[in-house]
Amino acid sequence: MTRPITSNLLKRSLSTKIGELEYSLDDIFYFKNGIFGFNNLRNFIVAKLPGNTPDSYMCLQSMEQEDITLIIADAAAGPGGKRIIDSNDLKIHLQARGLGFEDVAVFLVTTVYQENGKERICVNTKAPIILAPDHKEGWQVVLDNDRYEIIHYLA
Repeated sequence: MTRPITSNLLKRSLSTKIGELEYSLDDIFYFKNGIFGFNNLRNFIVAKLPGNTPDSYMCLQSMEQEDITLIIADAAAGPGGKRIIDSNDLKIHLQARGLGFEDVAVFLVTTVYQENGKERICVNTKAPIILAPDHKEGWQVVLDNDRYEIIHYLA
């Protein structure tokens, strides 16, 4: 009798600087051009952050270099539920790939640091990361609009 393959058998674990991340091969996104600053890295997984972190924050973990983990924030989960990136500014980037907004998730690279004893959180609104789950592809774009900043403070 043949044993059925279960999803548990397909799960893998990766040791990273933020802890153990569990993933399957279906969780890997391919970035044809890499990510700014990490152009040589192409394969990433998106995973929930360990601990008690809001669901709007995730990690983008390199599969090629375990010490490269980016914290990303859902661009649709801005303060008061307001969208941080105007969908009109993304339209041309999606149309170039034959995708619509229903086909993608948009994330912002996040930095958390201490300033004068206070925790500060900022996101890069100038260069969002777009993920197309059905295609297992990701890419980063630069928005041509002066209202977006590399350092945009959330807190």
